[in-house]
Amino acid sequence: MPLELHPVVESDFPDFVRIQVAAFNNGMTAYLVPRPVSEDWIEKSVDKHIKCFRAEPDCRFLKVIDTEQSGRMIAVAKWRINEKERTEEQIQPMLPVPGEEQEGNPAAQDFMWYLNRVRREFMGTKPFYFLHLLVTHPEHQRRGAGAMLVRWGIEQADKVQLPSFLEATEVGRPLYASLGFNGVHEEIFDLSKYGSQGRDRSTVMIRHPPN
Repeated sequence: MPLELHPVVESDFPDFVRIQVAAFNNGMTAYLVPRPVSEDWIEKSVDKHIKCFRAEPDCRFLKVIDTEQSGRMIAVAKWRINEKERTEEQIQPMLPVPGEEQEGNPAAQDFMWYLNRVRREFMGTKPFYFLHLLVTHPEHQRRGAGAMLVRWGIEQADKVQLPSFLEATEVGRPLYASLGFNGVHEEIFDLSKYGSQGRDRSTVMIRHPPN
């Protein structure tokens, strides 16, 4: 099989971010990336990931490479693993809040406050495996890379009998459902509020380990 799963190494993060940029191209996630994307923004995003990679031992960064394309990275994931009950103080830094980068961007602000609310409501201080990020480059979707990254986490979660949590986009929801995740909340965003058209749906999904 040409696809292989590997841990991310620090030198991977520039490509990691570029895959994010390519994948965040519709719905609410598109508002999280400035257009056009500057090299300064990419550099700051890389630095944020590296800071987490170095300083937060509960985070696991993974990649899928295509061995038939010289080991090109085509999909990436960030799992956050919390196997013990935490305090309110401990979860505060993990809850997203809009910052300077979101000033003048009401869509990004609304989306981040939504993530803050549902993560507090459905995860809170409880032990969880949390799929914080999963993106596949659009040129390589539907090849099974995303499923490989999800299975890694749920297999670990099953071993310790913990649930897994994520927020699914419209595109990702069928994959997660096929792997045992169930929707527990849906948030509908009216894109006309932000100068676009249509609606976008984000689904909070949880998978419980088999008994």
